[in-house]
Amino acid sequence: MKKIETEHKMTVDFIMYPGLKDELELKIKHLLKQAHSSKKIVDKRVKAIIVPHAAWLHCDKIMADAYAAVAKDEIEQVVILSRVHREASKDIFLPEFLSYNTPLGSLDVDQKALTQIADINNIFKFDNIPHTEEHSIEVQLPFIKYLWPEAKIIPILTGKPLISNTEKISGALNTVLKNKMEKTLFIISSSLSSYNYEKISREQTDNFISKLNSKESWIKLPELLSKGSISACSADCLCAVLNLLNEPPVIDVLTLDYGESMDKNEKRVCFGAIAIT
Repeated sequence: MKKIETEHKMTVDFIMYPGLKDELELKIKHLLKQAHSSKKIVDKRVKAIIVPHAAWLHCDKIMADAYAAVAKDEIEQVVILSRVHREASKDIFLPEFLSYNTPLGSLDVDQKALTQIADINNIFKFDNIPHTEEHSIEVQLPFIKYLWPEAKIIPILTGKPLISNTEKISGALNTVLKNKMEKTLFIISSSLSSYNYEKISREQTDNFISKLNSKESWIKLPELLSKGSISACSADCLCAVLNLLNEPPVIDVLTLDYGESMDKNEKRVCFGAIAIT
């Protein structure tokens, strides 16, 4: 499938995080300085991180703990995966944008990689609308721009959580990035539970985390998400990444930080920073 060339940038009104360059830069610097996750990573290469997506007011410290674990790595490509927060389709959406704008400057999209991915399977669709409407990729961009200003991004949004789609994603990424894996970081933008009451939210979070350490369990994440047994919104994206990385040496999953955001009705969302090494 041929990508339609466009000169457009993905530009947003910065309501999820500070919109002024100096303020945002100082905030990121402070958050990373206060993070302690790097002390939990000893002699291991972090290949992927799970990072929450919400307004920074609710989860910026947890986000920083995820990024601190990889802050010193030399990264040239960042693959960002998440699910759309609207009516889902069976398609997987790639942006036509050439770059994404942030208060710290623009991040270039790896157009070549996206075109190669789209040519592998017609399940991948170039469509700006899901990316324009979606916050889950947007909130990650300032950290990426701050830490790896020259890195190119590969944004991918999934629709319905189908096991067949996760296999297509991992297969396409393996084909396109197999010679670049050492300098590629995978970011799964996901909360650990959806908005719900405490007991349900924590049960779903515990159920999700318990599935991460064996392929027999995590391969079923898309099915569990469809059935509502878990509500980690990008569990299917995580399954795709784990499937891609599931080669010797055996991968390890390490929880770096955890927190919750609660409203006046005592409903909450659970957030976590998780490293895959």
